[in-house]
Amino acid sequence: MTEQTKHTAPLPFLQLERESGTPLYLQLIQQLRRMIRNGGIKPGQKLPSTRWMKEHHGIARSTLVAAYEQLDSEGYLQSRTGAGTFVNPEFPGLRPGASSPAKNNRLPNLSRRGKAAAEGLDPSYFEPPQVRPFIANIPAIDLFPHKIWGRIENRIRNRLDSAMMAYGQPGGYPPLRAAIADYVLNRRGLKCSPDQVIITNGSQQSLNLIAALLVDPGEKVLMEDPSSPVVRLSFQAQGGSVVPVRVSGTGAAVPPEGPDSAGARLAYLTPSCQYPLGAVMPIAQRLEWMDWAARTDAWLIEDDLDNEFVFGGRPDPAIYCDDHQARTIYVSSFNNALFPSLRLGFIIAPPVLAKPLMALSAITDRGPNTWLQAVLAEFIEQGHLSSHIRRMHSAYSRRRKAMLSSFARISSPLVELRQNTSGLRVIANLREDIRDMDVLGALGANGLSAYALSYYCMERQDLNGLLLGFGCTHEDDIPAAVEKLCACLATA
Repeated sequence: MTEQTKHTAPLPFLQLERESGTPLYLQLIQQLRRMIRNGGIKPGQKLPSTRWMKEHHGIARSTLVAAYEQLDSEGYLQSRTGAGTFVNPEFPGLRPGASSPAKNNRLPNLSRRGKAAAEGLDPSYFEPPQVRPFIANIPAIDLFPHKIWGRIENRIRNRLDSAMMAYGQPGGYPPLRAAIADYVLNRRGLKCSPDQVIITNGSQQSLNLIAALLVDPGEKVLMEDPSSPVVRLSFQAQGGSVVPVRVSGTGAAVPPEGPDSAGARLAYLTPSCQYPLGAVMPIAQRLEWMDWAARTDAWLIEDDLDNEFVFGGRPDPAIYCDDHQARTIYVSSFNNALFPSLRLGFIIAPPVLAKPLMALSAITDRGPNTWLQAVLAEFIEQGHLSSHIRRMHSAYSRRRKAMLSSFARISSPLVELRQNTSGLRVIANLREDIRDMDVLGALGANGLSAYALSYYCMERQDLNGLLLGFGCTHEDDIPAAVEKLCACLATA
């Protein structure tokens, strides 16, 4: 006799796409949540056991446990020891016997750009990640100089005037634009005037502005493969047709002439520390990209990720510094240097693009919070940002060393590290029989967070590993976390 009874929720409509970029446990969460909300699974009804789900849907127990635990924490489910997992009958809006709302399955009449955004990525992707071992793209928030920042905030607050409380100026707060121009000159050797600096709500908005300004629907954008899926969707949401360019040990090379790349308007590059693989593009290869942009009347977007944190030597000059044809648009933010929710980034535009970008920024959102820009301007002007980066670099060196030595000590045959010389992450290549997407649930259930390397790929099928961040985890906690990760892989 099978376990499934009339009291157990049937799940015949689970549609799990194993080749999708979305991890299985996230697909489960989204589909179960939807079934519960629309009445497909009734309040108080029991869900199938992990054993039954593995037999009938081929879902690993660790993946299902991670999904059930997440829905339990959200209040949708209740776990009863010895009895199983049930839909919570007390969850707001769920009542036994309540009729489901009328469904309208017709797609709304979205624009092509709207459809590209809505269909490309589930908004739950942007839910704040838990700050725990191996989460990438989160800096050492525990080392942030709260007292210094707070003193500047209080000083700015006490002198708020009508100009600062009204709408901000196009391009951003002038003192911050000047401070950033000085900052990039001192740290990256990048010469620009404050008029070329456009303050944005972070790199994501910077890329959206650039794409909206330069890419018409159907036009091609060259992009590194692998690369950030959110960046890719920014271009696609503006109507761009993304063309993958394979990344090697030296980054992305200019593709050969042919129909795939012909007529491309933009190329998106992360030359200082390729994201996510960490390759550093040599000078000769950068010159080839500059020549390509000049020959084809195209533009380069240089996303200068992780330029603040290089381990061993100094970072190479930015492409922008050597581009005498002025075809490079430089993009950066303060996510890693300070904290992600600051939501302040900047574009350094070629002079011919500065005014059009400022106009587009003014039309879309009138610019970031002026008061917060003033705080950051003083933080930079008074030397606190440079001091903080030096302190962070020392801390990150210790955390990186702890990460590398911990893996070397365990020497697990299931994982092989790919070391980066810059950035706050390492790549852990997995053995072929362990798929990166399939281990995320087990890691989450054990208090760890990681991103699957294959999720960043467009055409490539040869990458299978985990992005392991070390920025937000103290070096004393890293060895135990590495042991836990290797134990999870051993049971995958």
